[in-house]
Amino acid sequence: MSFDADALAPAQGRRSRRSRRLLETQEIQIRSTHRRRKILTRSGVLAGFALAMVVYPVMGTLAPYADAMENLPGVVSGESPSTARALLGDGPQLLASELPLPDPDVASATIAAATQFTFSTYLPDCDPSVGWEGRNGRLTDASLCSLGNGSQLRNDAAVAFAEMNAAYEDEFGREICLSDSYRTLQGQVQTKASRGYLAATPGTSVHGWGLAIDLCRADSRGASKAWLEEYGRMWGWVNPGWAKSSKWEPWHWEYEPGTDEIGVYESAYWNVGDIYRSSEDYS
Repeated sequence: MSFDADALAPAQGRRSRRSRRLLETQEIQIRSTHRRRKILTRSGVLAGFALAMVVYPVMGTLAPYADAMENLPGVVSGESPSTARALLGDGPQLLASELPLPDPDVASATIAAATQFTFSTYLPDCDPSVGWEGRNGRLTDASLCSLGNGSQLRNDAAVAFAEMNAAYEDEFGREICLSDSYRTLQGQVQTKASRGYLAATPGTSVHGWGLAIDLCRADSRGASKAWLEEYGRMWGWVNPGWAKSSKWEPWHWEYEPGTDEIGVYESAYWNVGDIYRSSEDYS
């Protein structure tokens, strides 16, 4: 049998072209499958991201307010309240006030502080209207009033102290404890000898004018001191600035209207020296 090579060549060519087309088709299908898988994978990732970042937070925020309309004041399911009532409710509700009312005793003391003390029911025998006179540490008997327990002050300072002491007793259930008040010239000399620089030069001390007190140690600190700091000025009594700075004397208090009148903290006071003074000099 003879073999026809020419006849066989076209047939082989046709089969080769068919095989190539089949291979190309398979490759296209494979590429398309990979492309679809990539698209699906990316779509899944994006969908998950959207759920996590957008849908869940929004739904979580809105869900608690699903019944918010039913909770509005004046809203009844199935009814149509007015817009104003739905938004504003039944009107403003007044809240109970916890602010304390003014203390009538403190208010009275404030009013009294604005006037000149000329009389005190707590010290009825003391009369500031008689005036005062004398030298430092040597005031006349009529210029001084007794506070009890041997303490004395110039009559106007004594009346103001009596009023303050009464308010203090109402607060603490006892009187203000004093360790010193009016100091005679001899007493100033003795104090200077015992206290040194802490004491004023004899003849210049504010104690010598009957305008200063020294508190007992217990009353120069704590609640007692705090009360005096807050309310003492109502009656003219202060712990002066020097007693809080150059010298630390929380126990030393002065009747400020009296010290201002004499000019105790003015330069002229220290230059004049020992002179006779009286209330008529300042009337």
